[in-house]
Amino acid sequence: MMPPTIKEMDPLLRDRLVVVAEGMSDRDLLERVRRVYANWTVAACDSYLSGIADLSRHKASGVLVGVDPSTASLSDALAGLREAAGRDTRLVLICRPEGERIARGFIGGVADDYLVTPLCEDDLSRAFGQEECPLYIPASRRRVDDEPRASELAQLSELLRHLDAPGGEILRRLADLVVLAIGARGVRIVVQGTAAVSGSPVMKPVLSVPVDIVGAGDGQICVSESVEGAYSPATVRKLEHYGKVASHLLNSARAQRRWREMAYTDELSGLPNRRYLFLKLDEIIGRAAIGQLNVSVLLFDVDDFKSYNDEFGHDAGDEIIRLCGELFRKHSREQDIVSRYGGDEFVVVFWDPEGPRVPGSRHPECALTVLNRFKEALARQDIAKLGPDSAGRVTISGGIATYPWDGMTREDLLARADEALQAAKRGGKNRVMLIGESEITD
Repeated sequence: MMPPTIKEMDPLLRDRLVVVAEGMSDRDLLERVRRVYANWTVAACDSYLSGIADLSRHKASGVLVGVDPSTASLSDALAGLREAAGRDTRLVLICRPEGERIARGFIGGVADDYLVTPLCEDDLSRAFGQEECPLYIPASRRRVDDEPRASELAQLSELLRHLDAPGGEILRRLADLVVLAIGARGVRIVVQGTAAVSGSPVMKPVLSVPVDIVGAGDGQICVSESVEGAYSPATVRKLEHYGKVASHLLNSARAQRRWREMAYTDELSGLPNRRYLFLKLDEIIGRAAIGQLNVSVLLFDVDDFKSYNDEFGHDAGDEIIRLCGELFRKHSREQDIVSRYGGDEFVVVFWDPEGPRVPGSRHPECALTVLNRFKEALARQDIAKLGPDSAGRVTISGGIATYPWDGMTREDLLARADEALQAAKRGGKNRVMLIGESEITD
């Protein structure tokens, strides 16, 4: 057996730890402190005032102070403890999870570090850097893992690749990333009424950080307990960093969606433009080739459109364009794509994402049904800029081509639909021609 040290033989020479228990709800805490620091003299004070009085009379190697947020003069009390203890004495705060942000505010000025309850003996053993606590690393020398691990970087990289995903999926990926980064049992992120959870449900958060979305108010990242006990201040700082990362990513995703919408939207009609049409039609034809889906393309324009511009001005022409887009969108099906092709031309893609073509099917009956509803609505529509007798004045002509019989590619379908449109024009306008039909549909 090793002989006792001088400090063990003489209590007057032992390191002294003062525990100020105000605000501490853990009744067994003092017993655990004495067990961990068995070679120290541990003095217990039940209030901030008694702690200040004790430290004024006796020197201490360390001070452990409970944080009671309800104390009206908490800042003054902690400042008094620091002054009484002296700058060379290490002062560590203990707080409940809901008081963590308050405790953090005292680091650097009054306190050297803080711990969050519930505490284990390992937490206590790391609180003070004395010889009897070889596991302790002072906060000033403690390594803060500011650089993410390889797994975090990989997950962040994957998230960046999916910034065009729906908002809920981005939040879920962010929650997964925070769980990995800080070792939380569960994380919940809430932004603009949309929530995502990773890990266990977060019923009573122990930590939270804001997520600032420009023009949309704040969101929040809420974190449950750590899988490894209490969170260290370094981990809390890391969570704050990820709150800022989440803010930047979500703002970038919103900006990316906004720019993409602008790139794919016709400014006048508000409909998808030619660029979007080409992209989606190629995608739909690809799906149709695999799943034998129904796809029909309608190309139509406004009969004698130039005459309206000449007689009533370009504002009247713009109103007609907007009206045609609104009416067709209103009467088409949810999955159909109504786009402005250019000038007074529109393209509508009718398709059925669920179910294969019926063998022998040829005529796009759904397209004709939607088309007839649109033409009836257009015939009843008053157009203010065309005067009081405008109802029924504006008509359209169009052509329909169907995949795969009339074409196998986007270019072929649009070309064949245009041929049918020209045939409808030659047939007297105000009608739609189906490719391969001898009759004209009025």
